[in-house]
Amino acid sequence: PYYNRKPFTELTDNEKQEIVWKSLNRSDALVRDIKMRCRLQGVRARPFQFDEFSLGKPRLLVYKKSINLIYSSNPKTGSSSFKMFFYKLDGIEDPQGVQYPSGHYNFINKETNLTSETFYKSIRVGTLRNPLIRFVSGFRDKVLRKGQFRDTINPQKKNLTEFEMFEAFIRIMYQNAITQSNSPFLGNKHFVPQWHNMRVCSFPYSLLIQYENGNLDTDAMQLITNTTHIEYSPSRKEGGEDSLSSIDVTYAWLSRLNRTLLNLLQYEIYGLDFDILGYARWGEKDFPFIKTFTYKNREQLEEGF
Repeated sequence: PYYNRKPFTELTDNEKQEIVWKSLNRSDALVRDIKMRCRLQGVRARPFQFDEFSLGKPRLLVYKKSINLIYSSNPKTGSSSFKMFFYKLDGIEDPQGVQYPSGHYNFINKETNLTSETFYKSIRVGTLRNPLIRFVSGFRDKVLRKGQFRDTINPQKKNLTEFEMFEAFIRIMYQNAITQSNSPFLGNKHFVPQWHNMRVCSFPYSLLIQYENGNLDTDAMQLITNTTHIEYSPSRKEGGEDSLSSIDVTYAWLSRLNRTLLNLLQYEIYGLDFDILGYARWGEKDFPFIKTFTYKNREQLEEGF
């Protein structure tokens, strides 16, 4: 639903409470739906145990101790915005690069002194994004904007169109992702399926943000952590041009994609991402958003377990 975003300074106390209430309720419903979808897909995840933290944690967690926030970093879902947000909390307005600030990167670190009590009192945040849009965003950012991967995509230096480069980029990245799912310590991890990277079937998230309509959720996060004095930017801006992959931009790239490749992505390589996270596939009326269970369907599912 459309969210009429206003500056924090213009919000009444009741409006602030409503933002937090709506966001946490939406997230709670999403978490419960995902757990049910995991079971429907036969993913029997081991329940998360703090005492066996390394066995059930997402690939990369970042702990911001000053606000007791734990962030599950998921590439191409706005993770750079979180990095910049953490920098600003440390008083650094113009960092060189967008790596995580020193001291926050390695979550399992004796210096964090994290206890079970602190963990379960924290706000544990993760961000999801439609798998197909992640490819559009990744290509536009890494290849077109930064000039990366061009030699890998086109080693023979052929005169490829941007769209031919886009298809080559997808093939290279999903092949790498298949390898990563089995060997998570090799190579580029950007496009490993999100359900696997984020351990959504077992990790106890308190706020799951849908990137496609995440302003409500990031506002709620700032209200909960008392960080409304910090500007949280949901997308990069380079030279005045917003690099956010809008729906129009996404359609322009995906509408020309080879159908065989598109179906391979949707039903095989990232089939569980779509089925577990609940995202609509290309061609479905709700694309690119998450499809939610109706209350009746949720009741029926709960009766089956």
